[in-house]
Amino acid sequence: MFLQQLTPEWRAWLGDNVARGCSAESMQELLVKGGYAVALSAAAVAEARESHLSRELLRGQALPAGQTLLRPTIDLQSANQLQCSDGQQVRITAVLDHPQLVLFEDMLSDEECDQLIALADQRMSRSTVVDEQLGESRPHEARTSAGGWFQRGEFALLARIEARLAELLHWPVDHGEGLQVLRYGVGGEYRAHFDYFNPALPGSQRHLQAGGQRVGTCILYLDEVAAGGGTRFPTLGFEVRPKRGAALYFASVDAAGQEDPVTLHAGVPVIAGVKYIATKWLRQRAYQ
Repeated sequence: MFLQQLTPEWRAWLGDNVARGCSAESMQELLVKGGYAVALSAAAVAEARESHLSRELLRGQALPAGQTLLRPTIDLQSANQLQCSDGQQVRITAVLDHPQLVLFEDMLSDEECDQLIALADQRMSRSTVVDEQLGESRPHEARTSAGGWFQRGEFALLARIEARLAELLHWPVDHGEGLQVLRYGVGGEYRAHFDYFNPALPGSQRHLQAGGQRVGTCILYLDEVAAGGGTRFPTLGFEVRPKRGAALYFASVDAAGQEDPVTLHAGVPVIAGVKYIATKWLRQRAYQ
């Protein structure tokens, strides 16, 4: 979202020069000469390069030697209403710069929400958390929900949703885990936690080896909740309430690709109704 702070002319110039393969140093130098602060120039160049690399991957192009993707880069410049290749019209309704956060409406149709809930209800079991020392998944009192896991592309519905997310987030489908659908009854919650794996803890290593860090999360809201059930970021004092078909994306790492502690978040207790969400975790590398 640093690109938004540049004029349209400078954004176009930066995009052209990134595509030509110009060095980050040369582009930063010219931005500074153009009147932009050093920090903003560096961040805008990094964001533009990240966006270009992710688009290349989506087109099936190999990354240049030594290059790695840091986090998704969403196109926030063109329009508030985005037309997806599959015909779905998705609307951007809220944006936060840090942490990188975007709220979408109409990410899923009513029919897709119903179908996803029906699929998940057939395979629900007690939700688990990752043991920080051993790396194993186990039930925990901090997470009181039932969940159903799916493989990427396991059903046509899932493949369509995953392709839509990849298109909007500029992040390859294979750089993500399969969808997990969660159901929370009255009192159900997930206490404050991070989605990224703490690299300093031994239990994280086996997960980091399989696709690298979790760099972002997309939460799809599948149904309305009468009361409670929001996604709250306590450090930010910010909460998103469930709305059917909406989606909340947030990056778990900062612009430099480092784990970002301000992404601490929680699923607050459901007071009335039943909460259904689908979670998509995005990985740094191809995930198997």
